[in-house]
Amino acid sequence: MKKGIFVLVAFFFGLTSMAQEHLSFKGIPIEGSMESFCEKLADKGFTKLGNDNNTTLFVGDFTGRNSTVGIIADDDGENVYSVVVLFDSSDEWKVLVNTYDYYKDLYTRKYGKPKASIEKNKELMSTSPNNGLLMIELDERRATWGSLWEVTGGEIEINIEKTDGYLEGAVVIRYRDAQNEEAKIQKHLEDI
Repeated sequence: MKKGIFVLVAFFFGLTSMAQEHLSFKGIPIEGSMESFCEKLADKGFTKLGNDNNTTLFVGDFTGRNSTVGIIADDDGENVYSVVVLFDSSDEWKVLVNTYDYYKDLYTRKYGKPKASIEKNKELMSTSPNNGLLMIELDERRATWGSLWEVTGGEIEINIEKTDGYLEGAVVIRYRDAQNEEAKIQKHLEDI
């Protein structure tokens, strides 16, 4: 009798984990092959820029703003596990922080308070009128701004990040699907 209960419990928990939802981006579950996901994103009006290894780039409208969207899949392209939204870069701290604050508020309204939020050097960044000094702080990574939400199916993270341009930054939003990211890690663990 105990063996039957154990099998039933194991079966139940197995079904629960298999039925776990995937994180979605623009209503598209972050799952399936790179090709399939990219077709769905193109149907939403995004234009493909190209691909490199396991990343495909698009441009298009995200919440009314021009953005570059990167789709990231595992090594063989069979499982999409992450979507990255990159807004236009700026050399103006105020533009970056206003964009970050706007999206932090939007995601907080939808998902609640972030699990983690770091706004390092906030006092300097909010009181200094010197844009050049503020951008140097970002450029030298002494200003760290980011928030993280754990949501059904994965995580969403928003950051202000330094870009390749001199004294430039951009707001970046990352969607990571928990199931497919874990599947990628398991494949890599098998290799070592």
